[in-house]
Amino acid sequence: MKPTPLLPDFNRSQRRGIFILLLLIFTGLMFVSNFYLFFPPSEYNVNIPDDLQRQYDSLKNIALQRQKPEMYPFNPNYLSDYKGYVLGLSPEQIDKITAYRKTGKYFQSKQEFKEIAGLSDSLFAKLEPYIKISVFKTEKSSSFGIHKPLTTNDINKATAEDLQSVYGVGPVLSKRIVKYRNLIGGFKDMSQLEKVYGLYPKVVARIKKKFVVKTIPQTQPVAVAKKPINTATEADLKQVYGIGDKLARRIVKYRQSLGGFTVKEQLNDVYGLKPETIERLWERFEIKNPAKISQKINLNDANIKELAKNPYITYQLAKKIVSYRTLNGAFHNFDDLLKVPDYPADKHKKICLYLKL
Repeated sequence: MKPTPLLPDFNRSQRRGIFILLLLIFTGLMFVSNFYLFFPPSEYNVNIPDDLQRQYDSLKNIALQRQKPEMYPFNPNYLSDYKGYVLGLSPEQIDKITAYRKTGKYFQSKQEFKEIAGLSDSLFAKLEPYIKISVFKTEKSSSFGIHKPLTTNDINKATAEDLQSVYGVGPVLSKRIVKYRNLIGGFKDMSQLEKVYGLYPKVVARIKKKFVVKTIPQTQPVAVAKKPINTATEADLKQVYGIGDKLARRIVKYRQSLGGFTVKEQLNDVYGLKPETIERLWERFEIKNPAKISQKINLNDANIKELAKNPYITYQLAKKIVSYRTLNGAFHNFDDLLKVPDYPADKHKKICLYLKL
């Protein structure tokens, strides 16, 4: 069987002519490509229109400008190696700058930067307009603006504005210091500043450098008639320094769960109340009418659920009390409860308020 010809519609002589034509075209293309390779168009004397030549020159200049390193203001105290290289500094000069900064020092002037980095006059003249060195101070100035001269350095007569002259004391802290000073009737000792909420030790140290106790209070603060804590409102409780909305609401809620405070120790169980705040609270309040516990729980007869009704006895503790009573017999006195495993001895007095034998 004869193979099918590549071009079946043409006879043999026609196919031969087509192949010869393709060969000639291929040979011509190879000649042209080699000609342009060895003789680029740039070497020919080609007449380019003036407007096209100007556009070409303009684009060429823009490209050359972009290749040049960009100059921008810089602070040599924070100069990175890469930025130094871009600005034209040699590796040796960059190493000198890094070694100087590692000693903990800072460049204070442009001339100092030139001498330590070892810059040539020509390079320094090129960089000098872009060098920006900040003025370094031993202590930062207050972020609250420029203050007027102090009216007094007596801590007991200083105004809130005077206190704001200390770095770290803003409008909030200055008002808090004045409020606390008025509450205690004046500072008797500068160490009392440590009790002001939000004052860090470093800030207290700065205040002590600027203020002193000149006027020592001779009279005690006016005695405030104490109110019954079991009828105090949230607004009444917030009069105590250190008690805000959340704490006042928490105290009232806990008092309601107890049916009223019976002993002062119960206030210690309110979450978030600091000892010094509790001390200030009892300066304004007292337990005039202790809450009466109408139904006390019989320690020897109550079951687990009944014992758990005691606000200081958890369900797990009630199970341990009943288990101990079953194994050892009835309790003869409240102190026998101290023998129960994991019994909270610190709450013993408060637990016994709600029990009977």
